[in-house]
Amino acid sequence: MFKAHILMAPRWRCFAALAAVLGLGACSMPFGGPNLPPAPHQPTAVSLFDGSYEGKIRAIGANAADCPQSGYGVAEIGDATLTLPYRPGVIFSVPVAADGALHQTVEGTRIEGRVAQNRLTLLVSSGACQTRYRLNYVWNHS
Repeated sequence: MFKAHILMAPRWRCFAALAAVLGLGACSMPFGGPNLPPAPHQPTAVSLFDGSYEGKIRAIGANAADCPQSGYGVAEIGDATLTLPYRPGVIFSVPVAADGALHQTVEGTRIEGRVAQNRLTLLVSSGACQTRYRLNYVWNHS
């Protein structure tokens, strides 16, 4: 029995030494794990609307010479914000809500719209002009 105890002692010493090394190794690591580079930018649900949109503009009502005419137009959404020059002195910079809704009033001109399924639809109204936009997603440049 004494012989078995002598043979077991080196094994226990190995396990104790291994446990000590692992324990000291864990202490040398910064709290929370190793320093890793930051994760790449993950798009938020709202920024997924970012990109260029092109399509038809339809003038519904125009009582002023500087109202937008029917034709073809472009709009940009970047950093979850629509930028749309409407008339001289009226430039919209509208935040896009998480559900794709857009609402804002600038200089007495109201913009209402939604981004959904790669389409941007807008209705812009003032006392002098009313314009409808039906634009399709073209590309994401972010």
